[in-house]
Amino acid sequence: MGDWNLFFATSGGSAATLLGLIFVATQLHVTVIADQANRWSALAQSTLSILSIVFGLSLVSLMPGLSVQLHGEIIVLVVVIALWRVFKTWWPVFRITEKGGWHRVGQSLWLLIVPVLAYIYLLTGAVELLLGDSTAYVVVAGAFMSLFAVALRNAWRLVVAVERKPT
Repeated sequence: MGDWNLFFATSGGSAATLLGLIFVATQLHVTVIADQANRWSALAQSTLSILSIVFGLSLVSLMPGLSVQLHGEIIVLVVVIALWRVFKTWWPVFRITEKGGWHRVGQSLWLLIVPVLAYIYLLTGAVELLLGDSTAYVVVAGAFMSLFAVALRNAWRLVVAVERKPT
């Protein structure tokens, strides 16, 4: 695990920085994001969840004395909660029918499909850790990078695109 400390420290710091960006973005567009039934609110909630999970799991990964199996158990628990949050955030946006089916598919891609795939990837790493395979940290790191890619895309859209498209 010692070789991974730098990765998890960097991951935690990056997640914390992006969390700050999300707070700024929501303050800049608070009237738009405050409406719980709109896609911008869902995008902000989804991004906040992703970054909080990466931040929290990065900190847990830095805790000394955790066994590989315990680390796997913690990740499994967090992924189960994350998957519940993904569906809870996505469903109200999916029900919005004003812009048609293709709009829903596009929203579902970034709010549901891509995050679920990344969480399944993370779950794969967690199961490998449960089995005692410490090389599974490569899979966990890959899943973190996937989640960062989604969060970065979402954070950029929250900062730049909300003003351009207020609905």
